[in-house]
Order: sequence, then structure tokens, then C-alpha cells
Amino acid sequence: MKKIILTICVFLGSAQTFAAEGSRFTYDLGGSSGSYNGSSYTEVNLGLNWYLEDWLNWRNALFSKFGSTINTTYGLDSAVLFETDAYTENRMFGIELFIGPGVRLANEKSNAVFGKAGLTFALAGMRIGGGIQQTHYIEGARTDKNDQALPQDETQYFITLSGGGVL
Repeated sequence: MKKIILTICVFLGSAQTFAAEGSRFTYDLGGSSGSYNGSSYTEVNLGLNWYLEDWLNWRNALFSKFGSTINTTYGLDSAVLFETDAYTENRMFGIELFIGPGVRLANEKSNAVFGKAGLTFALAGMRIGGGIQQTHYIEGARTDKNDQALPQDETQYFITLSGGGVL
């Protein structure tokens, strides 16, 4: 938990100090679901995106992953995403592509590194998209509520429905 608080403080402090003219902040809410060992889980997140450039996004998201047989996991995902997009002139409709590495700071021996890529469609303020995330957990053996081993590497395919705004 101390790592999460420290990371948030560093992010917020650096955002005030280093925000270049033309950079922008956005926020979003998202959710996804998946399965481990045949049991489903749900993950929700609240993200803050700092676009240092139009093509460079430092994304930080608080998340919680929960399910009937997995231990509830929560923490912070931090990723550097390289992005490109194509929008209509009024930015009401468009498409965004992203790819990049990240780190997950979490409880339940769930600290990890990951890479993700995806595609998002912008439809009048809503974002509908999907992608793939490859995660490698860097701590010892993880288990679910039934003490069944969880994989150290996982591939997640995600669908995201989100809306957001600009700060």
C-alpha cells in the first residue's frame, strides 16, 4: 500500500511540475472480465491519463479485481502507452490505437509487469474497445481462495466500455 501511495504522490507532483504546454489530462472508468482456473472474475478501474504529447500517454489506474474464488486484488497500474488516432473534425467519432509496457503494484503477491495493445472506437464521448494484455507476475507463487495455483504468466483479452472527460 505504501508503494501505491508513493507512486500516486510522485505522479501528481510531477504532473504539476513538468506539465508542458499542450499536454492534457483525461480520466476514465473502465471494466473487464476474465477467468482463472475456470472461475470468472471482474476488474474495474479508474484511470488518469497524462498526454505528454498527442502520441504519448502516461496512464495510471487504480483497480480492483474480484470474483467468487479469487482473492480480491487491488492496486495501481502504471503504463506508458504510445498512441495514434484518427478523428472527425469535431472529435465526435474516431479510432485510437495504443501499445506499451506497464507495471502493476498490487496486494496478494500480484505485483507484475505487462505489455498491452488495443483498439478503441470513440462514439460521441463514449469509448468502446478491446485489446490484449500479457502479464508476468514477479513475486512468489500466487493462489486463489481454494489454494489452487494461479499462473505466473497470463494473457488477458479485454473489452472496455468507458466514458471520461478532460481535466
